[in-house]
Amino acid sequence: MNRHLPLSTTLVTLALALSSITPAFAQTTSSTTAIPPRLELEINPGETITQEIKVRNETDAVQYYTVFVEDFIVTDQIGTPIPVSQATSGRWSLASWITAPKVIPVDPKQTQVLNLTITAPQNALPGGHYAMITYQPGEPKAGELKDTGSLIGHRTGTLLYVTVPGDITQDALVKKFSTDKFHEYGPLDFLTIITNLSDIHILPQGQITIKDIFGRAVANLEVDMGNVFPEADRQNITTWNQKWGYGRYSANLELAYGSTGQLLNATIYFWFFPIRIVISILVLIIAILLLTLLLRRRRQFHEQELEQEVEQLRQELENKHKDQPKK
Repeated sequence: MNRHLPLSTTLVTLALALSSITPAFAQTTSSTTAIPPRLELEINPGETITQEIKVRNETDAVQYYTVFVEDFIVTDQIGTPIPVSQATSGRWSLASWITAPKVIPVDPKQTQVLNLTITAPQNALPGGHYAMITYQPGEPKAGELKDTGSLIGHRTGTLLYVTVPGDITQDALVKKFSTDKFHEYGPLDFLTIITNLSDIHILPQGQITIKDIFGRAVANLEVDMGNVFPEADRQNITTWNQKWGYGRYSANLELAYGSTGQLLNATIYFWFFPIRIVISILVLIIAILLLTLLLRRRRQFHEQELEQEVEQLRQELENKHKDQPKK
C-alpha cells in the first residue's frame, strides 16, 4: 500500500463580501502578517497535538483580530481555496478538529502567539484533511462569528494540510497535455492539466522534453504543477522561449508524484515552421528568377534586332555595289 505524502501548505488571503466569498492569495496584507507561511502536520487517529502560530500587526495602532477556522476545498484549475462548511468538505474536513482563540489583541508593530489544539477523532480517515486559519481585523458583533461571510474586508491566514497516516490511495492522470498543432514562431506554450484521484493532495514535478525531427533533444522545460487538491484538476502553462524552429517536433511530459514517485507521461507532436517567412523568401527568389529571365530575353531580343539591322545594312551595301557601272 502507498504511504502518506509529505505535506505542503500555501498562505492565503481571502476577500469576503456579504453576498459572496472570493479568496485571494498573499503572505501579508498592508496591516497583517501570518507566521509561518507554511504549516505541515501529521496526526494519528485519536491523537491530540498543539501547534504554535503567530500573527503580526503591521499598523501603528492596537488591532483586535477575529480568528476564523474553516474547512476549504479547491474547485478551479488554478488551486484557489474556497472556505466551506463541514458538510461540503466531507471526508477532507479538518476545522472541527481545531480549537483556537476567538479574538486576540495585538499591539502596534508586535507579534502575537496563538496556540492551536488539534484532536483527530478515533475514526479519522487516512489521507489529507484541510483547513484555513485566517485573521480579520476588528472585533465581531454578536452573531458574526457564526456568519463568516458577514465580515467585509481582507483576511490573511495560513492553509493547513494535515495528513492522517494509513492506507492512502495515491493516483493521478494527465487529463490534458497540448499545444497548437502549428507554430510559425515562438515562444510556445504547453498546457498541462492533472487530475488528482488520490486521498491526499499531490505535488507533480518533472519536465517536458522537446525533440526535433531527427530525435535530438533540443530543450528540457521544468514543470512544477503546484499542489493538486484531492478529486480536483490543476492546470499549468509551461513556456518554451524558442524564437524559430524548422520541422516536426515532439514534446514528452514526464511528472513524478506521491511518496513512491509514481510517473505521469504524455507525448504530443507539433509543427514549428516560419511558413510566411519561407513563402516570402520563395516569392522573392521566384521574382528574381523571373526578372533575370525577362532581362535575358530582352537582351536576346535586342541582339537579334541588332543582327538583323547589320544583315540588312550588309545587303544594302552589296546591292549598291552591284548597281554601280563597271569601268
